[in-house]
Amino acid sequence: MWSARRYLIGHIVPLLPATRAYWLKARLWRFCGIDVATSARLVSSVSFQTNGGIEIGERTFLGHDVMFVSGNAKIIIGNDVDVAPRVVFAAGTHEIDMIASRTAGRGLSRPITVQDGAWIGANSTILGGVIIGRKSVVAAGSVVTSDIPPCCVAAGVPCRVLKRWNPDKGDFDRLDRV
Repeated sequence: MWSARRYLIGHIVPLLPATRAYWLKARLWRFCGIDVATSARLVSSVSFQTNGGIEIGERTFLGHDVMFVSGNAKIIIGNDVDVAPRVVFAAGTHEIDMIASRTAGRGLSRPITVQDGAWIGANSTILGGVIIGRKSVVAAGSVVTSDIPPCCVAAGVPCRVLKRWNPDKGDFDRLDRV
């Protein structure tokens, strides 16, 4: 039932104004099983390809062409999160199979969590099994393959922490790159 609704809504939402009617889009996605806070703002081109649960928190913004591919894993996006255009949340993948004819073996999924206040830059990819900490920044074009601690700036392929917020100084401490 959810997949039929998701298919239908996935064809209706893109017909709505891209950056208007956020309340309507949230309600339409909720109708097909995506747990979207009514105060969240989803651009019309956001897409969901999922069998798992997705939660999107209060006042969160999802930009143009953001895609959720979750397999059976849960993806949780906290409150006050900003997600720039063309970010991919890819919780689903495959085991590597060197015996069968195909290398992409049995499917597997691992959850993704983006904690409150985080900012994900354009064209980034967030892979399964990752937690992005509260108020952290992931720079544009990054591929996040492991956890990012709270209050950090991280960038790269693979994504690495570059700076950590120092509340005593009221500024960031740069970390040595290895």
